[in-house]
Amino acid sequence: FGEAGVLGDFSGGLLDCTFPAHPACGLPMARLLLLLALALLVAACGTSRPQPDNGDGFAAAEDAPDAHPSAGAPRNPNAQSPLTPQEEADAALLVNRLAEATDDTARSKVLDELVALGPRYLAFLRAIDNEAVQLDLLWVVRRIEGAGGTTAEQPAPKESNGGEPGPRVTRPEYGPGEGEFDREQVELFLAARLQHARRLLEAGNYDSATRIAEAALTLLPDTRLRRDFDALILQARSGSQAELLIAGTLAFEPEVARYSARRKGAPFETPLQIRCFLKNVSAAPITLGLVGPDGQQSVLVLQAQFDQLDYQGNTMSVKNTVTLPIEADGSVTLQPGESYEIAVPLESAAGIDSDASLKYALGRLSADASLRFPMAADAQGQLLNLRPVRFAQRSVLVLPAEFDLPAVQADAVQALKTAHEKSRAQDLFMAAHLVKGAQVRAAADFLTGPDFETDPLSLQRARLRGLSAMFSTGATWDIARWRRWWQDNRLRH
Repeated sequence: FGEAGVLGDFSGGLLDCTFPAHPACGLPMARLLLLLALALLVAACGTSRPQPDNGDGFAAAEDAPDAHPSAGAPRNPNAQSPLTPQEEADAALLVNRLAEATDDTARSKVLDELVALGPRYLAFLRAIDNEAVQLDLLWVVRRIEGAGGTTAEQPAPKESNGGEPGPRVTRPEYGPGEGEFDREQVELFLAARLQHARRLLEAGNYDSATRIAEAALTLLPDTRLRRDFDALILQARSGSQAELLIAGTLAFEPEVARYSARRKGAPFETPLQIRCFLKNVSAAPITLGLVGPDGQQSVLVLQAQFDQLDYQGNTMSVKNTVTLPIEADGSVTLQPGESYEIAVPLESAAGIDSDASLKYALGRLSADASLRFPMAADAQGQLLNLRPVRFAQRSVLVLPAEFDLPAVQADAVQALKTAHEKSRAQDLFMAAHLVKGAQVRAAADFLTGPDFETDPLSLQRARLRGLSAMFSTGATWDIARWRRWWQDNRLRH
């Protein structure tokens, strides 16, 4: 139809033929068909789009080169896509919070947040090499994989699973083949974890003991210590379900201690008394055996932390578990609502940090304590499943042997001024921790005084740290902010 002559001949031939007329419009049927064919041909040519060839021809792009994807279009990240630097940083902060968590509630919260990160974080979590949280992270990895996640190295293939289509979850293998690791070293590591779990169990920290045991079995299911870990898990679950029958509170006496000499492992000048107050909170009498039938003694277990601080803001911390036997015989029976006191002496901090007495630093001993009795019975003599009596954390300050503690306790403000005159920044910093009661206003007036700017840098730091210790705020404030704050709060003290 492209050539005019051919079209003319064809149309002429058609028009010369005799066809009946269309009943609706009256036109001959041949002419009507011809017009319809021409209309379709024109429409097809007009709506076609030019296609680029494979040569150097030019074709317009669908979008402009500088066009950006719509910001409103939702984007679902691939479950196997690598983590961004920000995501890795946020996950690292969570791991750091886990390592610094001091109580079970905080640890459980952080563990739940880590599990909620999902399968994309598995490779990152496995790569962390931190012994303090290693077993906790193994537990987190186990939880993520148990929730249906896959390993980061191998995505879940979509294939038939028992005749039904769907993703197949790939489970990791925790038991490597022979020769891939030093089994003896792993067993030694697990033995140390077992002892740690047992100390937590004795202290009544059932959740932490259970987590360590479960994580150890995840690390090496066929360990030769499996029976010990299984027994510990059963014991922890039994203890956590025991009814609370005895409640307790704890106090250190005196509130401030001092070393007797500047030597390794030196005892306190006066033994520190740990006073444990027990109360029967049940509805029936309870008999506490201070010594068990086999001669086993009651023990006070301290989960202790010893911090050493100086005026520059440096802190050195040491954590350890200290077990103190109760030097008592026989038993004691408590009626409902009746109280009983047990005093346990702590002669030194050598069991926590034997080198602490050598340093001229302010010590702070903080401890979570639990009291464990070898036997407990009801009024009928039936043995009770008595959980260890747990006490809230308490703290006590420990000062160097050379520090003039009596002078500070007699007049803390004068001790601050004396340390300032002698340019003894550490003494000024430690004395500020002992300011109490009516002396707070005078001490703060002195520390924020107009001579601050003329002091050497060491004394300026000591004064700022001392203010922060007195009011438990403003760790990063400068003197200008402290003066504004003190002007607003002076009449409250």
